[in-house]
Amino acid sequence: MKIKFAVVMITILAIAGCSRGSGLPASAPVSAAPFTIEVGGSTSVTPLMEMFAEEYNKLNPNIRVNINGTGSGDGINNAGVTYQIGMSSRELTPAEQGRGLNAVVIAVDGIAVIVNKNNPVSNLSIEQIREIYTGGITDWSQVGGAGGRIAVISREEGSGTRGAFEELAGFQGRLLAGANESTSTGAIKAGISQNPNAVGYISLGSVDDSIKAVSVGSAAPSTANVTSGAYKIARPFIILTGNNVRAETSAFIQWMLSSAGQAIVSRSWIPVN
Repeated sequence: MKIKFAVVMITILAIAGCSRGSGLPASAPVSAAPFTIEVGGSTSVTPLMEMFAEEYNKLNPNIRVNINGTGSGDGINNAGVTYQIGMSSRELTPAEQGRGLNAVVIAVDGIAVIVNKNNPVSNLSIEQIREIYTGGITDWSQVGGAGGRIAVISREEGSGTRGAFEELAGFQGRLLAGANESTSTGAIKAGISQNPNAVGYISLGSVDDSIKAVSVGSAAPSTANVTSGAYKIARPFIILTGNNVRAETSAFIQWMLSSAGQAIVSRSWIPVN
């Protein structure tokens, strides 16, 4: 993924275009018998998938979508195996692309840099974020704050959000030794809300009143700014399937990309259709 949003969007559209011709069955008759679609992977994609599942079940009461927020690595590794649909909040590596998975971009998401609500810092540059996460900046007074040693919170190794964030901020593989590595969006939010000196990052769609999202390079973390390219930290939400896709699963994926599904995306994220 590239930092310039125009390049991000070109990549996303290319993936989406290839995916629609990638072997997923066209609209096919779907049985009225009860069926469960197993979904697993990115905890960042999980809130959106839960919205999809709730609405789709209203339209198709016989279809249950069982969602497991286990991280992008698990979603990629077990797509078409444990899960009919895997979820990833990062692009696939060349090795992962060679596994023959069908990748479909369902939304675009910003990554919000978050701090405690009582932290007076409201804006950070990409360079300051990189220095905080690699240990070059260690105290809030160095970035206009009231002072206090910065408690760095990151996602765990293998997290799609972590991979995208490190790449976009320019510090892949150089995370500060001793940083707190949390295994979920919820854990990061809890840590930030309880520690006035903490900093972390989560999906823009998961921001709520329990924490504060700061501007990056003077651009507020908003859907409009991600769309325009003013807010630079953005990545695709991807779903993955194997080659043997059930008609019920295919119908659900097609619905996600329909106007009804993309209307749900637009509540907190950026639609791709």
